[in-house]
Amino acid sequence: MKQLDFKVFEEIFENYVDKFIKKSQGNEAKILNFTNKRIHSYHVRDNILKIAKEEKLNVDLFIVEFIGLFHDIGRFYQYDKYETFNDANSCDHAKLSIKVLEDEGIINMIDYEDRPYVIDSILMHNYQDLPKITDKKMYIYSTLLRDADKLDGFRSISVYERANKNLAYFKNKSDEPLISDYVYNNILSKKSVYKYDLKTVLESQIVSLGYITSDVIYNTTLKIIKENEYTKKMFYKMQDTPRSRKIYDFVNNYIDDRLKI
Repeated sequence: MKQLDFKVFEEIFENYVDKFIKKSQGNEAKILNFTNKRIHSYHVRDNILKIAKEEKLNVDLFIVEFIGLFHDIGRFYQYDKYETFNDANSCDHAKLSIKVLEDEGIINMIDYEDRPYVIDSILMHNYQDLPKITDKKMYIYSTLLRDADKLDGFRSISVYERANKNLAYFKNKSDEPLISDYVYNNILSKKSVYKYDLKTVLESQIVSLGYITSDVIYNTTLKIIKENEYTKKMFYKMQDTPRSRKIYDFVNNYIDDRLKI
């Protein structure tokens, strides 16, 4: 496609986010969560570009960068209205992101033939499990976005303090050092976990480790996890229990096996 300078889209993104931050002056929790989502969006944009380039994938880097930056654009309206990022208690944030792109006229700046890749990859980044995709390009864009999104989740968990109840991620979660049988068994079976039905802070943290075995597609993603010691940093923020330790060791062994270390 004939591409605009991507700075145009960064300005659109910044102007949209700024409206919510300015509106929330004096509300510490809202500003914190809006700011975190802004930071997350840029990290995902950087991650997805890095993975696509390192894997030498045949993709349009404009589309890759666009879906990275705008995949969570609906999160700002979601948190402003519901004060939660829990889709089960509010709305599907991926569908909301597409609605924002449409309502703001941003999707109209994308070539018509490229819009399905933008729309569907953003919608599918929120699926618990990726469905069977026969379109090779759609599969690549979708898996790239899911890997890049999860990768920044690992960074986030490694810096979040579980005691900070202003973080929407931990809001209304118990601080008991418990991991349910469902979460524990699914992770050790390399199966996905429904993230909106977690009861404890520890479960919310440990599920991110589980994504590594159930959902990460590209070895570049695993290499970045390894290079940044994300599993170690994430585990340091968690309560060290027999179950969390078992999962931690299981995931690290999985990474080493995939990378043949």
